[in-house]
Amino acid sequence: MLRLAALALLASACSSPPVASGSAAAGRLIFLAEDPASPGAGAIVSVRPDGSERAELLRGAGIFPAAVDPTGTWLAVVAVDERDGDHLERVRVYPLANLSNDTPPTWESPPASQVRNPSFSPDGRALAFESAVASFRDIYRIDLPGGPLLRLTNNEEGNYEPSFAPDGAAIVFVSSRDGNAEIYRMNPDGSGQLRLTSFHLDDWSPQWAPDSQTIGFLSNREQIDRIFLMRPDGGDQRRLTAARSAPPGPDTALGSEPHETEPVFAPDGESVLHGVRSGPHGTGLQRTPIAGGPSIVLTDGTASDRNPVWSPDASFVVFVSDRDGGDLELYRVDRDGQARVRLSDRPGADWLPRWSPR
Repeated sequence: MLRLAALALLASACSSPPVASGSAAAGRLIFLAEDPASPGAGAIVSVRPDGSERAELLRGAGIFPAAVDPTGTWLAVVAVDERDGDHLERVRVYPLANLSNDTPPTWESPPASQVRNPSFSPDGRALAFESAVASFRDIYRIDLPGGPLLRLTNNEEGNYEPSFAPDGAAIVFVSSRDGNAEIYRMNPDGSGQLRLTSFHLDDWSPQWAPDSQTIGFLSNREQIDRIFLMRPDGGDQRRLTAARSAPPGPDTALGSEPHETEPVFAPDGESVLHGVRSGPHGTGLQRTPIAGGPSIVLTDGTASDRNPVWSPDASFVVFVSDRDGGDLELYRVDRDGQARVRLSDRPGADWLPRWSPR
């Protein structure tokens, strides 16, 4: 049950700007390794992209790796505390260097019923997140390591999913202030809030391209969940993918087209990695060029493949899957879906991968 709740609060994956290019073997994957003997407990673990040098960073109940800053300095963790019928969440920021279970958090948000979707600025010096500490949901910012907590939005209808632009000049977010969920942009200090989308259905999960000149997002404006692209001023809104057919099923609209999920821009800015729902329990991964053209199938959708993350040089993808039966595990494929390697193999689920450049 806790895993499903975490999927809902962390499904936007790492909403920090993409990590700068580097060697495919550089950096570390940081992920959650659940304890099969203790439901709700587990460890946050790091591993090299080839599966070597596995190391435990933090252990406890209700801790979920949420974001790594692009410089590899900080790890943001969503901590969930459930006791005596109460449910409280916090964002905790830890230094990644020499991180261990004895390391105290550098900063911790005030507790609230929902504290989610942390996003680091490109230089790692600021963190934006959503919180219900003083409202239904608003967006806050902290300057690290311990500046004052700044409230950036103030709308009783709710504001969600902040994402810093890779150039640091803006934050894109979702707001329900005008009725349904729409995409907005603001300056990093909360000024200059501008509505970018306007439709009678919902738009959500905004993601920046590495050059800060394109925003991708999910929308159900066509009665199914599709990925759209637009300029930072809201202009030139268009679908990422062309219309495609799909077999009838509970996850397609009238059996015509599949839902799309989890858009992630490639670090080279040339394509978007995303999920395509193939049935009630199946999701495949595809890579679609931003300039247009057919999508490249990385996985065929016969399993539930999700939580995709790019390597820093865009040469391969790591994702979570149940394809071998039983627990969720980590896998790696190249950018064309070839050379698949299983990176984890242990009792208990391994999931929520995040990338650190060092």
